[in-house]
Amino acid sequence: MRARRALAATLLLGTLAGCGIEPTEVIEFGQPATGVRPSGQPAWQTRLFFAVVTGVTSVSRPADGPVTAEDAVRLMLQGPNEAERARGIYSEIGMRSGVRVTTAPGRVDITLPTDVTRITRIARTQLVCTAAHNQVPGGLPWNRVKVTLTGGGKRLDALECDRA
Repeated sequence: MRARRALAATLLLGTLAGCGIEPTEVIEFGQPATGVRPSGQPAWQTRLFFAVVTGVTSVSRPADGPVTAEDAVRLMLQGPNEAERARGIYSEIGMRSGVRVTTAPGRVDITLPTDVTRITRIARTQLVCTAAHNQVPGGLPWNRVKVTLTGGGKRLDALECDRA
């Protein structure tokens, strides 16, 4: 019985070790792959910014294609979805209508139906970062897009997102 076990173990080790593939050195060639999405990930996403107890957080949602700043702000104004609310995410922006968003190269102008100097810092960050992190004409990076908030006879000009 012991002889059979020893023979079986020897054959098993021989089979595993003798697969015919010999070790090789690392062969470096070019830059590592970038831009490849893991299987199952949507090709396009929109970034929306919402409030959490500690400040502001971003969420990504799948999209059918590039999402403009205008569309992203409209989507953010609808508030967090059920799964996001379950994670403690909420919005400090109470309005869902009466908001107008226009874009120009490197700029987003958001007109609100209220005095913009009276909205909270978190609400401002939600608006500015949601607009800047989505498609804005001019191709500037999100942290160089200038956002203007106008409403109630007041104007906050050249705001920039400070959240990656």
